[in-house]
Amino acid sequence: MITQADQLLEGAIDLHCHGYPEISFDCKMRVEDLEAAQLAAQAKMKGFVLKSHMWPTVGRVYQLRNQVQGIEIWSSITLNEIAGGFSPWATESALKQGAKVIWMPTWGARNDLQRGGASNIIKKYLPTLKGFEPAHGLTIFTDSGEVDGRVKEILALAKDYDVAVFTGHQSPEEVIALGRAANGMGFKKLVFGHPDSKTVGAQMEHIREMAAMNFFIEFTFLGMLPPFQRITPKEICQRIKEVGANRSILTTDTFFEWTPPPSEMMRMFIATVLEQGITRDEIEIMVKKNPSELLNI
Repeated sequence: MITQADQLLEGAIDLHCHGYPEISFDCKMRVEDLEAAQLAAQAKMKGFVLKSHMWPTVGRVYQLRNQVQGIEIWSSITLNEIAGGFSPWATESALKQGAKVIWMPTWGARNDLQRGGASNIIKKYLPTLKGFEPAHGLTIFTDSGEVDGRVKEILALAKDYDVAVFTGHQSPEEVIALGRAANGMGFKKLVFGHPDSKTVGAQMEHIREMAAMNFFIEFTFLGMLPPFQRITPKEICQRIKEVGANRSILTTDTFFEWTPPPSEMMRMFIATVLEQGITRDEIEIMVKKNPSELLNI
């Protein structure tokens, strides 16, 4: 049976899709990268961005592109310490190899460590990280409270290469400061990453402020699934209505072995917001138009 959600899934882009292996071979996913790509192609999606908390995905994407027809896959880099942290050199290398998305630190962010976010998951698989404390985490601020010059240099690189930057697991205060720094240099492709998540801890006032600066807000399906249930479909849709579809994107944030495959997660997300009253046109904007603009395709 072909449903409205199936139809809207055709041509959709998922900007936030974790692959396998991620962290450790013991950290299982529902499907591996190749099968995820095959299923997305069968669903007639436009493509997805492959993310890793650990390593740039440029090499994996380069190989995957030769194995699956009918689907686009884009690579990314996440600026945790393991990949160089706030390193303009690491960032530039990834960009020169086709990375389309830069993530600010996730589990390596000081805010994540303080809030016991993704860093707690990582520590289960990497015992050597048990001594990794908030003081070791990355923050965009210098000791004087200014935005680190390296962070500004990375934003400048993103602007030059016309790629998107997600705010990662930074605190709401860091996100707002990042937004102001981006505005100051005329960089527009900044995305407030899953502000509702425990790893970020943002309030609606922070979301409104970022949307008012004409940046994008990410809404992920992972947080609505049973093991988390950190936000309800009704709350997600209320937030979409408040900030507007033109400032919103829908992603899966696919992770864990208990989630459906990424393409099915996106179909479920589309079907869920449809049921809650989000229109077809609004969904088209959030899963096709806005992601295409961010990826410059």
